[in-house]
Amino acid sequence: MSKLKVGWIGAGFVGQCAHLERFVKFANAEVVALAELRPNLRNKVASSYDIPKVYSDHRELIAQEDCDAVVAIVNRRNTFQVAKDVLESGRHLLTEKPMALTGSAASKLVKLAKSKGALYAVGYMRRYDNGVRHAQRIINELRDSEELGSVISVRIFVEVGNDYCGICPRIMTDEPRLNPPMIDVAPNWLPIELHPEYEKFLNVCSHDINLLRFLIPEKPSVSAVNFRPEGFSYALLNFGDFSGVLEWGIRPKDQDGWREGLEVRFESGQVSLYLPPVFLRNVSSKVIIRRDSSTKSAINSETTIYGDYSWSFENSDQAFVRSIIQGNKTDSSGEDCLLDYDIIDDIWRRITKP
Repeated sequence: MSKLKVGWIGAGFVGQCAHLERFVKFANAEVVALAELRPNLRNKVASSYDIPKVYSDHRELIAQEDCDAVVAIVNRRNTFQVAKDVLESGRHLLTEKPMALTGSAASKLVKLAKSKGALYAVGYMRRYDNGVRHAQRIINELRDSEELGSVISVRIFVEVGNDYCGICPRIMTDEPRLNPPMIDVAPNWLPIELHPEYEKFLNVCSHDINLLRFLIPEKPSVSAVNFRPEGFSYALLNFGDFSGVLEWGIRPKDQDGWREGLEVRFESGQVSLYLPPVFLRNVSSKVIIRRDSSTKSAINSETTIYGDYSWSFENSDQAFVRSIIQGNKTDSSGEDCLLDYDIIDDIWRRITKP
């Protein structure tokens, strides 16, 4: 396979801005059809991006279009059903995160993809940030060499603010958006009054839990959670040989930017990773390595490493295409991302029963 034929589902803002604008320029892929519920938007986007065929419903595209893979960027309450329909057809699939709103639903998608022999990738694009790749390599090397001693703590944090960095208007129409379906947005054991907070947490913090597992392979248990919907919340993590903390604050009124990162503290130093807002194009994460005077250098020192001028969204999409063409696994497979739900459920069980 030299050029992947791709069907596209969803022509909303994120679908265009984060994915489609760059995807249509890939030399190894071709978007051959678009499915979008809103007719005016469907036709305008197809015309603008030179997509030859359009469909009013994703099921029509699946049934009638000859494509190797599908990219589905839809409302997160629709993602599970759309993904299920695509995977049942045996096609390879990329969706945005989360792949489902509950672990049980996500498990069904993973099993379905395996039974059909389909590659299913989830859009955790932080794993494809060039600076994150540097951080993973550096952390692994330092742990193997014990240059800075053992890991003694990990902190991952996200303070949600405005991440729409220099984004120009996309193709839009005045057509009303359809209300998302009324489905279970949380596990059935979670009290109904917590469902809206769980849905917000899943949308934002699943990124950080997924990134944490990418950089620190040990699976943590959750010792305690201090949950404050209107402020900052903390989950205390136990990795066995060291402790960790997940810190999050979802503050939609904060217009001062987006703060997100990870710190791995060793006995004699620290690796810090600072993530840019996800919509800031061509800016990768920054990594800072601090060596204390107790190391071989005998002096305090800091080394800063910047990633290249690439964009994690584009890197993630290109990795999906390459994985299919080359027959490789993807770093953000549904099977791997399913493990996130164990930690997510553990956190929310602690919130429910401290």
